[in-house]
Amino acid sequence: MKKRIAKYFLGIFGAIGAALAGLVGYQQIVLKLAQKKKDETHFMETWETEEGTAAYRSVGNGRPLLLIHSMMLGASSREWDDVIDGLAENYHVYAIDLPGFGNSFRPEAPWTAYQYAKFLHAFIENVVKRPVCICGANAGADFALILSMLHPENVRRMILVSPEGIGKGFATEEDAKHLSLLLKPVAGTQKFLLATSGKAIKQQLEAQFHAKETISAELIQRYADAARYGSHAQTTYAGIATRFYAVDTKTAFEKLSVPFLMIWGEENKLNPVEHFDTAEKMKDFGAFALFENTASLPHMENSRAFLENIKDFLK
Repeated sequence: MKKRIAKYFLGIFGAIGAALAGLVGYQQIVLKLAQKKKDETHFMETWETEEGTAAYRSVGNGRPLLLIHSMMLGASSREWDDVIDGLAENYHVYAIDLPGFGNSFRPEAPWTAYQYAKFLHAFIENVVKRPVCICGANAGADFALILSMLHPENVRRMILVSPEGIGKGFATEEDAKHLSLLLKPVAGTQKFLLATSGKAIKQQLEAQFHAKETISAELIQRYADAARYGSHAQTTYAGIATRFYAVDTKTAFEKLSVPFLMIWGEENKLNPVEHFDTAEKMKDFGAFALFENTASLPHMENSRAFLENIKDFLK
């Protein structure tokens, strides 16, 4: 009887072990294939930092304008594709791939907003080498606000596209409680692969757009490929899923003294327009633009009006 029970449990453990080995093998194949899908659509210049190689696009001539993309799975400087050439007609545009995104290095641990602000300061000091106008989207706008507070000498003007920190603030304990799990192999890796599947990325983009019918299969695939690219892409996912990068930027916004333009999409469900109203009440100067039929990515969804507003503001 005891031998039968032992054989029974050995069989179960063997099946579990085989299934686990199969899952690990599958994960490794998927991740290996993902490393072959680097985005080489545009020529990217590189900057060597202590942490790794950072990639950026540099186009145009004139006063420097730094573009900072949002924090979502698969995001990169390509977020600015629809406006970068128009901006380059009048400005020297730098569109950075933040660490963890695009063709830049992937940190081994999630970064805070202050680390991203420090990175942006170093980029301005070492690459641009003079103060810049900044246009940041969503969390990218929050990093720009922290930069303006820590290093005001870096910033001449600022365009803030629905900064998250004014309304959402820091990550909560509830947000962060699963961080260690999401960083683990096997279980965390499986969550990462599910979150970066084509279906999941499509749902993510649909939450960012008002006109969901404009989301192409090519765009979904581009974001899905970028979300899995890089040796520590799972770390980037964990940071996004737990809002590790999140910061309260109300104080930084209150202290902002340079001319600024705040742009918000009226249909932004992820960062509702009430936060735009809050920001408008906080300042007695600055320009505020509310876009109709637009969600959280006006530079992608309403690029013509976005470009016109920025050019008018910066001229």
